[in-house]
Amino acid sequence: MIDKSNIAIAISLVAFFISLYSLTLKSGNEDFFTKSPNKTYISPDPAAKRNVDNIEKNMRENPFTPTMDGSSKLPKTNIKFASDLHEFGNVDVNSENKYSFTFKNSGNEPLKISNAKGSCGCTVPNWPKEPVLPGESGEIEVVFRPSKGQAGSKQTKTVTVSANTSPENTILKITAFVNKTAE
Repeated sequence: MIDKSNIAIAISLVAFFISLYSLTLKSGNEDFFTKSPNKTYISPDPAAKRNVDNIEKNMRENPFTPTMDGSSKLPKTNIKFASDLHEFGNVDVNSENKYSFTFKNSGNEPLKISNAKGSCGCTVPNWPKEPVLPGESGEIEVVFRPSKGQAGSKQTKTVTVSANTSPENTILKITAFVNKTAE
């Protein structure tokens, strides 16, 4: 069965191009279209081509335009972690397991960590609230407190670090096997 909405769209497009064609003929701009024996094409506008060339030239000369190799003259802030994964091994229910993820600001602007959020309430991060200067290091301390419901299973938790970096979020992971409790 033929879809009526597709037919309506096709008719609308044909009507649009016919009206565009007749409009350009009335304005005396017959060279807007290039005609061949079977088809009619829209001719490239030499003025538009010059405009595109000027835009491309301005973009190449603009110091804030990123280059194809990913480098740019824009300020950069990078966060580089020594490791983005920590394995606690075996841990007990209700124990407090701490680990500090160390990082370095390898960019050329101060690093501002706006948030660090654990994937659940048992994973609590603490991060520097002050900007970390270029070349400086810092730590994000994570405390993992497993609950009784996690006993007897391997747990993988994440901490999402949000900062003025690209990409904005960095994911840190912790893993642990939570021992069964003796009852």
